[in-house]
Amino acid sequence: MVSASAAPRARRASKPKVKTGCNNCKNRRVKCDEKRPFCTKCVRSGRQCEGYPAYRRTGEAAIPIAPRPREHSSSSISLSSQSSRASPPSRTPPSIASSSTAPSSIASSSPPSTTDGDVVRAFQRARPIASTHVIPKPSQPAYLSPTSYRPGGYAFGEREGQYFQIFRTHTASELSGFFDSEFWTRSVLQESHSEASIRHAVVALGALYKTLEKASESPPGSPESNYSIDTAPNHYNFALVQYGKAITRLRESLQNNETRSQRTILISIVLFTCFQSFTGDHRAAISQIQSGLRLLDEWRHEAKKPPSKRREDVVEDELVQMFTRLAIQAKSYDMAFHFPPPYVIQLSPKPRSSAANSPSSPSDAASTTSLESPPIPDYFTTPKEARSSLDSLCERIMRFNETLSSFYAGPNNILPSSIKSYGLGFRTQLQQWGVAFDQLLQGRRRPGISNTERAGIDVLKMIHAMTSILFLMGFSTSEMDFDGFMLQFREIVELAKEVVVEEELALAQARCGDLNNCRHRDPSHGASQMHFPGMATTYGYRERDAYSHIKASFALDLGIIPPLFVAATKCRDRRLRRDAISLLISTPRREGMWDSLLCGRVAQWIMEVEEEGMSRFEIRDPISTSETVAEDKRVMVKEILFDLQKREATLRCETRGARENDADPRARETHIFW
Repeated sequence: MVSASAAPRARRASKPKVKTGCNNCKNRRVKCDEKRPFCTKCVRSGRQCEGYPAYRRTGEAAIPIAPRPREHSSSSISLSSQSSRASPPSRTPPSIASSSTAPSSIASSSPPSTTDGDVVRAFQRARPIASTHVIPKPSQPAYLSPTSYRPGGYAFGEREGQYFQIFRTHTASELSGFFDSEFWTRSVLQESHSEASIRHAVVALGALYKTLEKASESPPGSPESNYSIDTAPNHYNFALVQYGKAITRLRESLQNNETRSQRTILISIVLFTCFQSFTGDHRAAISQIQSGLRLLDEWRHEAKKPPSKRREDVVEDELVQMFTRLAIQAKSYDMAFHFPPPYVIQLSPKPRSSAANSPSSPSDAASTTSLESPPIPDYFTTPKEARSSLDSLCERIMRFNETLSSFYAGPNNILPSSIKSYGLGFRTQLQQWGVAFDQLLQGRRRPGISNTERAGIDVLKMIHAMTSILFLMGFSTSEMDFDGFMLQFREIVELAKEVVVEEELALAQARCGDLNNCRHRDPSHGASQMHFPGMATTYGYRERDAYSHIKASFALDLGIIPPLFVAATKCRDRRLRRDAISLLISTPRREGMWDSLLCGRVAQWIMEVEEEGMSRFEIRDPISTSETVAEDKRVMVKEILFDLQKREATLRCETRGARENDADPRARETHIFW
């Protein structure tokens, strides 16, 4: 029998409870290493890491992320998107809206920018370079829905919380363009939970989205806001403040050695690039891309060291693909507008000793895909698979085109037969990709295919056609050879019409319901006919054409603009060319750095220069429609110096292949505003 006076059972001393760690580890009561994006314990045990709970960093009371706007409050922001998301979505930006509606204070303000390499140099000073391991995305993304991720506990200001909510519910999906992206709907939101710089950048992008919504011209009958703060200039100025805070917090965390991973730096660079593209600062955007590519190059170089001399870190495959697409975008932008150094992305590998200190030559950092040619399957099963394959092919073709340019710039202007033979292998790969993609293209009308997915399929085919044209023309020195690609030009224009018309129809139905009674219909076409301006009018291209329901939009990924720009400047079929120009101007949008209004105005000027002296174009006149531009009238863009924020540009054109100091009778220069 135990004595009542026996010593009581000893208890373990109480210790403070750990507030961090992923939800799985907390529930299992095991120590979490807090590795991002997935902790080691969950990865090793085969569990799906459910992320990290929010914890309080200040003693202030937590403020809800998205409080309900109070009536007649001057400090509330309207969260109801006027361009409610239909399929395809209505995406919207600041300086793409028509100049008559964009507030002048927006155009006059300029966001703070970082110089090329600031982030990289700060990072290198703060900590040693680490190795990078590309890991696949999780195979069960069900819990990754943007609506299921609701970080809480941060001391958001009221306006910050509202803009964060706008980003989560609207902006994240809009930035993806025609393709779903877990980078925006999962990775960025997850990282914003723990990194102040990313959180401020997310809030800034949410404010820009609201700026664009307010700056865009609203269709007749749209309700006016009751809140004085709900104006485009106020949203824009708040975005500038948040963007400045994002840069400051990133620099501070690098200097204080607080940043947890290189992944955080890369995500920050993508967000900064997005902000600068959104606001029309293409030079700063290109500099950011160069910084990110250089950082990837350093990590790849470090990964070659023995394991004992490098530190582990992870970068998802989707983030690497994001930089591949940004590199392609920046290179395509340079190929179209001919930027001067240092705003030139160099994709071809160079010796590290010669490229390390050159902001215009990020070494093979820009080579975000392998030099080896990945096999193209017999057929693609998903648009995502086809897109990844096309990205890889486009990147390698662009690097080869750099080789072509170096030979053409030489004193003899002669291309060695070995280089030409090697390059023609890409023609076979482009043909293989087209065959493998045909099943998706032909089946895009099947039941169950959403408008957005169908638009993405159309865009992939447009980019493939454009790439085929530009690649094969890299072996030519005559503008006349573009006439051999009339089928591809026609396909680009028809697919772009399909994308735009379906977007207009979806938005019209969402806003007006019965299309026959749509209050935005052109009254000149009768009560029973739905008018789609700019498509099949009796007058061809008309500057006054516009789509009633499509507002100005912004997405970071490329879409219909680059292929339409190629068709508008290189196709000499007078009707097709006017259709391409009409689509660029009548549906204002910005895709990364590509602005449709700028491209449309440039193409319009090139057309006017080439058709000078020709008969007036009339769509019902078989003579004017069949007439083509003579060889001695054809020109190409030499240089475009532009300012998207001021909406002005200086354009120069010349004869294809003309030498720098030679007299060129076709050379022209003009200054345009839009």
